[in-house]
Amino acid sequence: MSERFYIDPNISTLTGGTAILGGDEAHHFRNVMRGKTGDEIVLFDGTGFSYNGVVEAVQKNTIAVQITERIADTIESPLRLSVATALPKGDRQRFLAEKLAELGVARLVPLALERSVVKATDNGIAKLKRYVIEAAKQCGRNVLMDITEELTLEQYNTLLEQDGNLTKLILHPVSLGQAGQITANQLLSKPLPQKIAVLVGPEGSFTGKEVETALQLGFQPLDLGARVLRTETACVAAASLLLTFAG
Repeated sequence: MSERFYIDPNISTLTGGTAILGGDEAHHFRNVMRGKTGDEIVLFDGTGFSYNGVVEAVQKNTIAVQITERIADTIESPLRLSVATALPKGDRQRFLAEKLAELGVARLVPLALERSVVKATDNGIAKLKRYVIEAAKQCGRNVLMDITEELTLEQYNTLLEQDGNLTKLILHPVSLGQAGQITANQLLSKPLPQKIAVLVGPEGSFTGKEVETALQLGFQPLDLGARVLRTETACVAAASLLLTFAG
């Protein structure tokens, strides 16, 4: 299987039948892979297309690639899944971003909640986006999972309204089901909608006020079982369940 490289529009170009790779991708090909002229590689642009190509020239800071074939994406899930959560601490952020990207999540939204332990800074989000690129290169995905700036719960709901009709879920054991809580079996007993948004709390869970706000905004409680999951575990569990079932 040929090595995959990302065509970052900020530092690389794709014009006609030629691509010029720069930055980290050029460095990786030249210095890590010890690549050379004539090598066959695969490029992807993050929007759903991949490109087979042959390296034409290896320069100090750039790699020139002759495109031989353009291939439309065939592995994206029919389900557009959005996951919103307060970011966990340390390396757990990387785990969260990588695994959601590998599973096929369309968008990750860092949330500002009362019990958030980490603020999503510009530098932090830039790191998460780099993890997404690496995950896409590894898993064969040709669409990059989007990561937004940090939003409040209300701002996130406004963003969702722009997506049109969708199902909104909150992972929280609310009122022992009195708020209309559903189980995974109930959710999967009928065809899934094309768009789902999942809301996941921080390490200290949602506050009562946040749960009440989410319910008022139309989020339905989803029960993933009796065990209390860590933030990143809950995100991955929900994404695995929904995206595997969606195909």
